[in-house]
Amino acid sequence: MPAPSAVSSRLDVELPEWLVVPRPEDVTTAWRTEVEALFTVIAEVDRGEHGALDDDDGALFAGTRHVDTRATIEDLLAPAASLGDGQWLVAGLGVPDRWPLPVVVSVEIVDLLAPADLLTLAGATGGLPTDPPQVDELPEGLGGEGPVVTRYDIDDDGAIWATVCAVRRQDGIDTRVLWRTRDLDVVPVFAPAVVALVGCVVNEVSA
Repeated sequence: MPAPSAVSSRLDVELPEWLVVPRPEDVTTAWRTEVEALFTVIAEVDRGEHGALDDDDGALFAGTRHVDTRATIEDLLAPAASLGDGQWLVAGLGVPDRWPLPVVVSVEIVDLLAPADLLTLAGATGGLPTDPPQVDELPEGLGGEGPVVTRYDIDDDGAIWATVCAVRRQDGIDTRVLWRTRDLDVVPVFAPAVVALVGCVVNEVSA
């Protein structure tokens, strides 16, 4: 199969589960207004102002935190501005009292002469010496094959970071989703959504 010469991608996700964060130059007043209103409502739900949370995630993370909606938006726009071509920032909004959880989505054409190693692309070469990365296969039904890697690292300040990365190789295209967090309690709750996000990236290739 010849290598594709171009790829166009779209993220098949919807509010309120996922928010696609635009680059700052694409942000409109209408978008800010809509997102501020959405964040306000989600925060109210977290605090039980629209009824009690009865799901397991809600019971685990529900709290009374105050959400500064404008600051939260700016905290998402800043990393979105630093992304390159073929990359997007998507924020998960489904974990009560822990959202938004920013995930980086990357799409790249595979170099057929020297294809990137999928385990390396998924970050399986790092991690703590005493806790090697957990490597699983991408679940069926996500449109391709590849690894899912969960690993833990220590930064220069001694903080432990968890990284969840899933890679899908399909039709000469590598799609990668990457999420990092220091909130380790959220990992088992949000990691399945990160992996499933791979299946929401729709790529159209040109020969």
